[in-house]
Amino acid sequence: MRFLLAALLLGSTFLGCDGNSSESQPVAAGPVQFRTHVIEAEIPGGYAVMTSDVNNDGKLDVLGMTSRIKELPWYENPSWDRHVLIQDMNGLVNMAAHDVDGDGIPEIAIENEFSMVAANSRGLVWLLKNDGDLRSPWRSIPVDELTTSHHLAWADIDGDGSKELINGPLIGADALAPKYEDNVPLVYYPVPDALDGTWERRLIDDQLRGVLHRVRVVQWDDDPREELLTAGFDGITLHDPTGEGEEVRWENTRLSRGHKEEPRTAGASDVAVGSLNGTRIITSVEPWHGNEVVVYTQDEAGTWERQIIYDQLIEGHEVCMGDFNGDGRDDIVAGDRARGEIAGSHVFYSQDDGGAEWLHQDLDPMGMSASGCEVADINGDGLADIVQIGGATKNIKWYENLGQSSQP
Repeated sequence: MRFLLAALLLGSTFLGCDGNSSESQPVAAGPVQFRTHVIEAEIPGGYAVMTSDVNNDGKLDVLGMTSRIKELPWYENPSWDRHVLIQDMNGLVNMAAHDVDGDGIPEIAIENEFSMVAANSRGLVWLLKNDGDLRSPWRSIPVDELTTSHHLAWADIDGDGSKELINGPLIGADALAPKYEDNVPLVYYPVPDALDGTWERRLIDDQLRGVLHRVRVVQWDDDPREELLTAGFDGITLHDPTGEGEEVRWENTRLSRGHKEEPRTAGASDVAVGSLNGTRIITSVEPWHGNEVVVYTQDEAGTWERQIIYDQLIEGHEVCMGDFNGDGRDDIVAGDRARGEIAGSHVFYSQDDGGAEWLHQDLDPMGMSASGCEVADINGDGLADIVQIGGATKNIKWYENLGQSSQP
């Protein structure tokens, strides 16, 4: 793969496999300027972040989650006043929002009682439902108890316009560190007619091995169903549903092994799908909690070709995508948890429609040890912004997209 290497505005560089610089000229699809807003300055061990219009006012609010405190706060846009959804829950780990009952207020699925030790990880799944005052704690409806439940998503798996709840545990019930040699069940739940009724657990895949770190919802093909991509020790796997009701079946296809070292450092930590002027690409952080930002492009035979565009992360965790400079090519955001140390975050801009050349921008040097990431238009100006939550930096920040700089 060929890379251009040049120092640009905002600490940006073109990065190649050797990480060196050259005197090549910058290209037009350059970085944008971001204005940093601190939403929360003190959220110890910040882990998961999510945007959702919690109060149905047309503005995206921000939710931040950490296992270090026993409550889940949401921050009201634009004042960023802090309100609490739930209290007194240990081991909070993940969440996903969807307006299940169509009243304009999202329900929030959450997981708690999580531990990296399967024997200590009950994996409780709940649905938070608002019954009145949005700014007071919400009602908690039990959904399931599944060992090491770790990542949630909502997806319309049968194309009927309604979404099902997806649950991905981290490791199998009998898995032990450091190899975690056990299969991990990926499951889903149809929404019952009464939300406080029985949530039936149904299987998607029971052949994923070791660690299942992330589940991402994608629109992979032309049918109305949504598909899933998972990232973990197996690499990147596509889960494609067919059928209806109790007859839903899943075709599970591994797209890439990811990083190939065995046993602990194999696979992928996260996955996202974007496009370069209409051509699909996949990006990933590899291996699990690894140092590489990876881009996949598809060759004429349909094989996903792997290329490392950056390998200087200390501990990558999540990756997200959005077209920040309006050039029709989705850009990549990758945070760095840095194993509990202070670090920064990174943006990568594609310089061609083939995904061969990428410009690197230091988004927030030594200011965001990002564990979680979302791309969303926070202020409604039509530009894609970035929201991240930091562990060692204990913060939630909104990086407001001010548009591409006119400076060379």
